[in-house]
Amino acid sequence: MENHSFVTEFVLLGLSQNPSVQKIEFVVFLFVYTITMGGNMLIVVTIVCSPALLGSPMYFFMVCLSLLDACFSSAMTPKMIVDLF
Repeated sequence: MENHSFVTEFVLLGLSQNPSVQKIEFVVFLFVYTITMGGNMLIVVTIVCSPALLGSPMYFFMVCLSLLDACFSSAMTPKMIVDLF
């Protein structure tokens, strides 16, 4: 018996069609995105500006992980925030 269900596209309609719920989602996602980006940039700036920490591999990897988190967070979240607005 074969599987004949082939999905060729995926359409994301949204989390809610209710405008009042969309406003709440907009505020929540904007707040979480702002905190995420602020925290990641704070980690990067703190480690880069401290010359004593630059030689440690642990802090180098923390900077890399913070930058990756910032990049991955910026891939889809701003578009979703604009669409909710």
